[in-house]
Amino acid sequence: MPLRKKLIRTILEKKAQFLSAWLLIVMSSIVFYSFTSAGANLIDNLDYFNKTNRVEDAHFIVEKPLADLSQFEERFQVKIEKRYRADVSFSTDTTLRLLDETGKINLSSVVKGEALDSEEDILIDQGFAKAHELSIGEDIQLNDKTYHVTGFMAIPDYIYPLKEESGFLKNPDAFGVAVVKESELENLKENLVYYSVRFSENNRGQFKAFLNQNNQLINWTDKKDNNRISFIRGDIEGIKKMGEFLPIAILFISIAIILILLWRLMKKEYSQIGTLYALGYKKSEIIRHYLSYASILAISGSVVGTFLGWLFLHPLLSAFASYYNLPVLVVEPHIVLLIVSLMLPLVFFIPLTYYLVMRVLRITPVSLIKGGELKVKVNRLERLLKLDKLTFKRKFVIREIIRNLPRALFLTIGAIFATVLLLFGFISKNSMEYLVTDNFNSVYHYEYNYIYSSLQTTLPDSGQIGSSAPFTINYKNEKQSLTINGLEPNNTAIQLQDIDGERLKYDSVIINKSLADKIGLQKGDTIHVTNQLSNTTFDITIDHIANSYLGDMIYMPLNQFNQLNGYPSGSYNQVFTNKELDISKENLVSVTKSSDTVDGFKQMIKPLNYGIAGIALVAAIISVIIIYILISLLIEENSFKISLMKVIGYNRGSIRKMMIGYNIWFIIIGFLIGIPITTLSISAFMNSITAEMNVSFPVKIDWFSIIISFSILILSYYISLWLNNKKLKSIPMTEAINRSTE
Repeated sequence: MPLRKKLIRTILEKKAQFLSAWLLIVMSSIVFYSFTSAGANLIDNLDYFNKTNRVEDAHFIVEKPLADLSQFEERFQVKIEKRYRADVSFSTDTTLRLLDETGKINLSSVVKGEALDSEEDILIDQGFAKAHELSIGEDIQLNDKTYHVTGFMAIPDYIYPLKEESGFLKNPDAFGVAVVKESELENLKENLVYYSVRFSENNRGQFKAFLNQNNQLINWTDKKDNNRISFIRGDIEGIKKMGEFLPIAILFISIAIILILLWRLMKKEYSQIGTLYALGYKKSEIIRHYLSYASILAISGSVVGTFLGWLFLHPLLSAFASYYNLPVLVVEPHIVLLIVSLMLPLVFFIPLTYYLVMRVLRITPVSLIKGGELKVKVNRLERLLKLDKLTFKRKFVIREIIRNLPRALFLTIGAIFATVLLLFGFISKNSMEYLVTDNFNSVYHYEYNYIYSSLQTTLPDSGQIGSSAPFTINYKNEKQSLTINGLEPNNTAIQLQDIDGERLKYDSVIINKSLADKIGLQKGDTIHVTNQLSNTTFDITIDHIANSYLGDMIYMPLNQFNQLNGYPSGSYNQVFTNKELDISKENLVSVTKSSDTVDGFKQMIKPLNYGIAGIALVAAIISVIIIYILISLLIEENSFKISLMKVIGYNRGSIRKMMIGYNIWFIIIGFLIGIPITTLSISAFMNSITAEMNVSFPVKIDWFSIIISFSILILSYYISLWLNNKKLKSIPMTEAINRSTE
């Protein structure tokens, strides 16, 4: 009972320090459970949705319509469905893609509202409806016909609604998808016929070869190469990894802080521990007493944090599901993650606290009663330094640093961690800005890209021609997809530069840096590629690496492209132009606008700014907590010195500078070290989540972001000083006098 009273009394006496450490545990549990559980639930819902709604394995376009689908299904044990799509104008610079209601593959789910009942009904994706303030029950005008919005839908092959499957930024202001009855699309001039397929056997090669015997494959896109389907999985993996890395880091900081708290507490209580020995308390009872501090913090912090994480999980899931147009069909607590969230702090805290207590209890009871070994030791580094010529204040500060190197090291580590948190959001934004506003705009110098449904030999009225086709390369025993583009040597629509900034011409083979980094290619390497449409194979040697990160791309002269693929000389399937061309939609696979990508980025960056602000706020709070605890411990530990300085006549400002002020240098050092650590860690993080995507994110940061982050960190430091000012002020001069008379 007496020890229990002492436990409660000590926690109340040091409530600010223990509360701060407890908050770190709560925050780590919130982030761990909410993000990992959100990621797991998103994966569960994605897999369930794809399975239930029968997501395609691939889709393709052929030159001539397939007359009898049943012969393909019986011969290759596949499911094939004929699909229609039509891009219609919703408003100025806004396209709505109409898809037919399917029966076998890519089934749509009604997220809200009612299913289609008549030819006048339409289902719209949630993102587009929200961007254009469309409501269920509203009527919209498309192609001189009025449609009734019966509900909002999600569809597996447009979970991430991109206009092109090779795109990477959705823009609901400019593009959306909708589902109507098949009869509505059959007679539209704007319609495009394509086919979705699901395989039950590994026979894609034979299937494509059979298609090419009496027909011609124009386009083939596997599910893994379709960013509308694959992007969400990479993003979810990023969410889960963030939920694993960030809370573990916060937890380790919490552990270190609490262990420092307990170590300082036990050092001050040496004589009390020795007295407890003398009164007959067993070693096991003393161990349990000090373990109770860690247990109370770990258990209460993890329980509260996990509960709050469960509450945060639902809005987090809703936000991600809405962004990706994925219906949340079921939310599971994921018992394993729940148990880990509850037990993780305890698993770390108890063994380390036990080790700490045992270190103290190895000291003899007599030594403990006398105060233990509290003598100030002059270490070797202090002996080597010649401080005689320095002023007293400087000598005092240097000795304080040298005699408390572990504390200085931990403060630096805390600053590094806060820097990583602060810079994470800024680097994400700066990298996206570089990718779109710098890299994209510096590479693509056209507004319209027309892709034909068949090879053309007659030159267009204006613009520059080119060709592209999907290919595969064997990489680490897996097939890596890529796109090879054939361009005329004088092409200016796509302008590439090498790493040194030199302009590259299309009279040689060029690989972009995204693909080169992914599969480890260098200039002079030869690779063996296979055309996914025709199964034509050939070798190409890399002549240059372009400083471009958009897509997994190889560029070569158009004549060489046609020759290697067996295409007619001078043929092409793309036109790049800055003005709109009058081309029949029946002859086109797609039309894309570069400005849509830039507009999509502008839309995406808006919520990212809020995310950055949130991350910065969390980082600032963690910084304040860490610095506050360390400085408050420093003041407590040096209360005698501070009291003595007051007796001698030093004013509060001078005492603060000598005892605390030097810590700002460790904050600055931590920030400087944190910049390269953040850059490297984010680079590795981005590479891991984009490994299966056809885009990579170069890690960039500008000076303005660095200055803002540094300002937040320094502000956190001064807030911590302000919070500790009362503690510094409350130390009486009588303490030094009383101790000196003991």
